[in-house]
Amino acid sequence: MDSPRYFDLDRLRPLLQRGFTLITPNLRLSRAIKQAWDREQMQAGQVTWEPAPVCALEQWLAGQWQQAVRAGVVSPAKTISPLQQAELWRQVIRDDTSATDSAPLLRLDAAVDLARQARELMLRYGIDPADTKATSEFALDDDCATFLRWCRAFTVALQQQSALTIDDSAIRLLALDYSAATVPIALVDFDDIAPLHRAVVASRADPLEEVASADASAPIIGKSFAERRAELSAVARWAASQYTSDTGCRLGILLTDMQSDRNELEYLLRRQFDCLGDNYGALPVDFSTGIPLDRAPVIRDALRMLTVIEPQVSQEDVQGLIISRFAACRDALTETGLKLLQALYRDGVQRISTARLRHLAATVRIDEQRGTAIGDCLKAISALRLDRRRELPSHWVEHFCQVLQIFGWPGPGPLDSLEYQQVETWYEVLEAFSGFDALSGELPASEALALLRRCCQQRISQPQTASSGIQVLGPLEAAGLQFDQVWMVGLQGSRWPAPARPNPFLPVAMQRRLSMPHSSAEREWRYATALMRQYRAGCRVLIASFSRQNDGVPEVPSALLDGVQIEQHELAEEPWRDWHETSGAARLVAQRDDNAPALSSAQLAAIRGGTAILQAQANCPFRAFAVLRLQAQPLDEPRSGLRATERGKLLHDALYALWGELQDSATLHRQDEAALHSIVNRSIDSAMQQLPSALSQLVGRGCLDLEQQRLTALLHEWLEVERAREPFTVVSREDPAEYTFAGLRLSLKLDRIDRLADGAQLVIDYKSGRSSLSSWLGERPSQPQLPLYGLIGDASGLAFAQVRARDCRMIGIGEVEGVAGVQQDVARAVQRYSEQQDWPGLLAEWRSNLERLADAFMQGEAAVDPLPAACTYCGMQALCRVEIHDGGPV
Repeated sequence: MDSPRYFDLDRLRPLLQRGFTLITPNLRLSRAIKQAWDREQMQAGQVTWEPAPVCALEQWLAGQWQQAVRAGVVSPAKTISPLQQAELWRQVIRDDTSATDSAPLLRLDAAVDLARQARELMLRYGIDPADTKATSEFALDDDCATFLRWCRAFTVALQQQSALTIDDSAIRLLALDYSAATVPIALVDFDDIAPLHRAVVASRADPLEEVASADASAPIIGKSFAERRAELSAVARWAASQYTSDTGCRLGILLTDMQSDRNELEYLLRRQFDCLGDNYGALPVDFSTGIPLDRAPVIRDALRMLTVIEPQVSQEDVQGLIISRFAACRDALTETGLKLLQALYRDGVQRISTARLRHLAATVRIDEQRGTAIGDCLKAISALRLDRRRELPSHWVEHFCQVLQIFGWPGPGPLDSLEYQQVETWYEVLEAFSGFDALSGELPASEALALLRRCCQQRISQPQTASSGIQVLGPLEAAGLQFDQVWMVGLQGSRWPAPARPNPFLPVAMQRRLSMPHSSAEREWRYATALMRQYRAGCRVLIASFSRQNDGVPEVPSALLDGVQIEQHELAEEPWRDWHETSGAARLVAQRDDNAPALSSAQLAAIRGGTAILQAQANCPFRAFAVLRLQAQPLDEPRSGLRATERGKLLHDALYALWGELQDSATLHRQDEAALHSIVNRSIDSAMQQLPSALSQLVGRGCLDLEQQRLTALLHEWLEVERAREPFTVVSREDPAEYTFAGLRLSLKLDRIDRLADGAQLVIDYKSGRSSLSSWLGERPSQPQLPLYGLIGDASGLAFAQVRARDCRMIGIGEVEGVAGVQQDVARAVQRYSEQQDWPGLLAEWRSNLERLADAFMQGEAAVDPLPAACTYCGMQALCRVEIHDGGPV
């Protein structure tokens, strides 16, 4: 392949030699022309030369306004940036919503963007918002009429600020009558130019010429792929193959949907060029669009640091701060930092108050070590009292820098080239943020930070890199550029030409009449056809591809590919590099070991727990090993109110207090409705008092009131079950006991033991969920608590007390009479799970099974072998990898 062609100056050289100023539709094309001109001068041996007089249209308009101001023919007025326009639109829309008592817009940002675009279109196509005759059509549509009211208010706001937009300045330039020297001007590769801009250029040009694209000559090679990923993978492989064979080639990749495809294509390109690790900065690809600055890690973390001046901060942001490498106060690798994370997850709220975060960060403790580095930062920031201030944006810049300095941003480590450029861009954004003083006035901290965040979202982080041989471009950015080969991605019929998208704030009939952008399918067809002609004129080969389905919906090729032979590709992705050779030569060596070392005497003495040890071993040996020996604990899930475990504890505490007062069934029967209601209320109040104050504050009074109502109804329903029983006396309530079973020292606490009229004892375990006898049976009983209690005590029966709304009942087994739900026919009760015929036989089987579980735990058995429902609330899947456990190596 020949050397790369950056830009062919043949058709522009005569114009440059005659002193023409070249105006291009975009900045990228103007840069390409300048680079080609400079390269030609260097190749000619020139040491110094005049730069090529070429600029993008928007730059030229701004320069013309500045010339007019310097000449004194217009009164000075500041041209506000698109972001400043957006903020002014935001203010106008909010004021109008308030004045008309309208409902707030659900998507204010989208409305602001559409309103800004609509006013631009009006001005560029000669529609004066103040002209009632020209805007009469707006009254026929509520949205258009509302926009017109906003538009006029926006114009007034501009005048009050002595400001104007780039299009306002173009209108004022067109109205001027002054003897500015005209110059020869050429419009290069414009397929579409607004009437206003054309008129301004024409008023300053003598003569005005238009340079169209060269004739389209490149052949089109059509390709289709099964789905989007396959298409992008093929593009990445093609780029790597072409570049490997000729590093001097110039390739263009055109994405019809840059927003959707850019990130995935970048990943695939990095994988093909092996630039995902240490070679991250060596990717020979230039992307025409970067990423919003707020998504850059170093800036994202800076914004996270600033959120601590607000009343609340998200848990995600706190976690990001703790692990951030751009903060000097890194707690991620410290035990106190990990404990702080556990405390945050234990709270379970998506947004935590800054005061509580400060308290947790300062009080978390590991042995003698107290507090965290982030806690020290939060304390210093709290002393600034920024949450109480109202300041101008320029003053907030100073405070924001103070906060970042306290955190040590951008960190102790060196920044790479990309991060350094992003930090430089951050300071440019802060400077632009300072320019909002006149527009926004004084702001509280939360609004100032929201404005700064919007500034970062609108600023694109585009790293400065050496000229790359591979360009990834959007459809408009590629116009006029020249490549050796171009691959255009996404030419399915639903995407290219783009469907019509008329602006909803302008009358559709008016948009179509004036042929405004995106107003009709016919206009989009003409525009796409013109762009395709430019692409073919700027390369030797044009590859056009599409995916045959999108999200399961079949797609057809664009009508612009009619007559092009389409190559159909079926494979989703070719094997990675030399996969065939490497996989054939490789030999998998695996050693499966499901056993941990057996517990030593010292380890056995240190193990603390109750029946949960046997329950964990029964449900999944690996989980027992992970939780009890590795001390691994899954982080709590976010909450919306009380968690199920907390509600269960409230129920247990209420029942504990309830039977502490009633004592026996006789007392229960003596209570009238009012007395019983009073006892129930006192029991629930006692349970509520056991809640930690921090938890009460966290969930709020409203949540606790609802829980109290639920418990009141539930306890009354449960007492109806208790009333129906034969006489009994509660002889034990959660009495703790130490017991050694099969070598394991267990701490036990039985919910309740009843003595029946015949002296028999019934051991009761409260359950707020559904319960079943099957959880006691089998070689690995999933809930071995009651079987163990039956072995160590003098129980004649065991029962779950299922305290569940609309399903309260006893579920048990044993040699007791007069307790509904407790089965006496052992053989019938256990026939699906055991061959035992009587109570002593069942006790013996339980002893054997539980001793086996205890021995397995002590011997270190740790296989990933969960019972069917054991994984539902386990939280250890990331450690055990049960999802990929198929009997082979994990």
